[in-house]
Amino acid sequence: MSSWDKNKGDAGGWGLPEGMDPMRVMQVASAYWQSCALHAANRLDIFNRLDGARKDMDTLTKETGADRRCLGALLSALVSMDFLDRDGDVFMNNEFSKTFLTTSSKLYQGGIVYMFENWYEAWGGLYDTVTTGKPSALMHQEYSDQETRDYMMGMHNRALSQADVLTGMIDLTGKKQLMDVGCGPATFAVKFCERYDGLNAVAMDRAQNLKIARQIVDQYGMQSRVRLVPGDYNQDSLGAGNDAMLLSSMTNQESPENIRKLLKKCHASMNKGGVILIQEQLLHADKKGPMLAALIGVNQIINTVGGSSYSTAEMEDILRDVGFVDVESRQMAPPSPFIMVTGYKR
Repeated sequence: MSSWDKNKGDAGGWGLPEGMDPMRVMQVASAYWQSCALHAANRLDIFNRLDGARKDMDTLTKETGADRRCLGALLSALVSMDFLDRDGDVFMNNEFSKTFLTTSSKLYQGGIVYMFENWYEAWGGLYDTVTTGKPSALMHQEYSDQETRDYMMGMHNRALSQADVLTGMIDLTGKKQLMDVGCGPATFAVKFCERYDGLNAVAMDRAQNLKIARQIVDQYGMQSRVRLVPGDYNQDSLGAGNDAMLLSSMTNQESPENIRKLLKKCHASMNKGGVILIQEQLLHADKKGPMLAALIGVNQIINTVGGSSYSTAEMEDILRDVGFVDVESRQMAPPSPFIMVTGYKR
């Protein structure tokens, strides 16, 4: 392993303060190199081509239609990043890529890679966004069917990996109706219904997103229990009679004013004793981290007109202000980076 990888905290002859590593500047400045390598490998379908197989350079060059020299450089980078193994000129998946980057695995996360690749160009406009206050791209504008599918399947892959944790954090026994607001692929609505007999779900999102959600609902045989409703949660009614409401990974894309209006609508649509569940990547109360939640805030300023990163304290305060009681925040079980904020309608 190179000094780039191993020399953290070693001042050596540099005369540096103990524990400081000048290579960290290079590591952060060039971090996109690694993400671009993973994006290219995913698009070339390298990990699925090696699923259950060992292949040499000639075979992979022929299968991918890539330039042999350039493909060799990419594969070497993937080995160094611990995404692949090699034996001379022969390449194979390692345990990590078998688990998370092949479609045959139930823990497949490759859809997330496509999702983030689609955001790459927008992040290049961050400087202009910060100086002008205008997003360099806008979520929920015109997406191709493939871009929509990449995004939805990325969310679905992520949801599958944490569904058991989410559905087990709150007891919905006896509840009749869950509404999944901004449901994306509706994976969580499906999984809540699987876990709790007698529970039905209403899942709302944009019509284009619901095309993918319909496929997932059908795949799990939940057509009779998960009803898909096209709509804009900021504009349209959330109905009535909801015993539970889920808002997952969508509050950060809204302004504080929109969040307040939305949570007020949620409260009005719920039965007494109903519970609201906000699953989000939130900052700590002091706003000093975690890093991923802070960077998601940056992603929101790039892609939305009012979104940002919010703290647990801010989200709890809004919930109380609109009438929810017994409000609390809980960190979800590792490796999930999400926090669950819950409140009840008295």
